[in-house]
Amino acid sequence: MSDTVPGPGAPAGQAPPAGAGASPRDSAAVILQGLGERREGARVEVQLPCTVFIGSHVHDGTLRDVSTGGAMVHGVRGLLAGDLVRLRLARLTDHVFVAEVRGVSLLGVHLAIRAGADQALWHEAIRGLLPQEPPEAMR
Repeated sequence: MSDTVPGPGAPAGQAPPAGAGASPRDSAAVILQGLGERREGARVEVQLPCTVFIGSHVHDGTLRDVSTGGAMVHGVRGLLAGDLVRLRLARLTDHVFVAEVRGVSLLGVHLAIRAGADQALWHEAIRGLLPQEPPEAMR
């Protein structure tokens, strides 16, 4: 069994020839490449504990990345695109964010924070995690 993933155009089940300049890629990189960049802001990788509430069920998870519009949570199963959940960050226990599941992949559950007051609080909560944008005059 090979640890390489066929690149574009390679037949399923066949890795590119070893001498063809192909490098092995891990499955996470392949999935991320396939997802493309759909977010307006930058994704920032994190490893932060969180709690996801699905109806009356409570799940502990890990935030894998955050952006101005949402986050990816690892460790929560049974969700489908369109489901509404509540998300609490371990570092911000006094607020629970309402989020919509945008998609589910092998990497985790992709959440979009609902617009309005939740989104403003989300921006405040993750401000220290995101890269600082230079002022317009400095660009």
